[in-house]
Amino acid sequence: MNMSYVSPFFARQVMRQNDFEIYHRFDPASGHIEPHSHDFYEIYFSRTEGLEFVIDGHRYRVGPGRLLLIAPGQVHFSSVPEKDMTVERFVLWLDPSFVESLTGLLPRFRNLLGDGLKGRNLIVPDPETYELMIGLLFSLLHEKQLNDLDSSTLNRLVVAQLLVHISRVLSREPGTMTGRAARRYGDIQRVYEYISAHLRDNLSVTELAETFFMDKNTLTRQFKQVTGMTPAECVRRMRLDAAYTMISHGASASGACHECGFSDYSAFYRAFRQAFGISPSACASLPESGVRLHRET
Repeated sequence: MNMSYVSPFFARQVMRQNDFEIYHRFDPASGHIEPHSHDFYEIYFSRTEGLEFVIDGHRYRVGPGRLLLIAPGQVHFSSVPEKDMTVERFVLWLDPSFVESLTGLLPRFRNLLGDGLKGRNLIVPDPETYELMIGLLFSLLHEKQLNDLDSSTLNRLVVAQLLVHISRVLSREPGTMTGRAARRYGDIQRVYEYISAHLRDNLSVTELAETFFMDKNTLTRQFKQVTGMTPAECVRRMRLDAAYTMISHGASASGACHECGFSDYSAFYRAFRQAFGISPSACASLPESGVRLHRET
């Protein structure tokens, strides 16, 4: 165990960061916390057997191979069967706005959360996936210490991977998604993938609806329910992200503008500055190792 990553216990239940906070603790589970809730997501991994949690009246026994996902507003507290029992655990707090900013990458996770977590807070992945998730937590702890120019971008990717693993486990559980919800998710996932593969094409809501034989109002409503964005917002976000990547890897701004489906360079320029806080030319001058996305969400 890398003890440099271990942080002491505290009773604070308010986030100080606007994206996420992660803690690795290895100490007697002291400092009793009364039943409480908070306005962020909490993901709790116990590496010690025997710890119990009560969430909205449901009791869960956690330990190696199991984790808890606690949603904002859910009342919870822990119970330790042995006094001064030493517990190793990881605690990850996620601001809902930060999770929302990852929605484009995580449509299934959003859909699962939309159905609510009551009674489904315990996540039990297969052993290989669980160890992969522990590795991702150590990656976040490493970047927390390193905190260099690349850390913000890497942290977003690592948290997204972790949530994808969780959504896979939840989606495989019987009854997690109704047949109708599963079909809706599948339909919207196909639209989402189509947009990603056809950024140069006409991707108006009307064109998308005709391509997928859907009413455009239904498409817009369901797309937003699953991804958190309208189709138009998704198209704009994907095009800008693709342009940023192209420019940061040597493409000309005008070339990226054309390849990513923008018909007017001045409109592209304004959208790029609004999204990333820098001009396309400034993006091109960044060293590749220092490329970071600072998108407004």
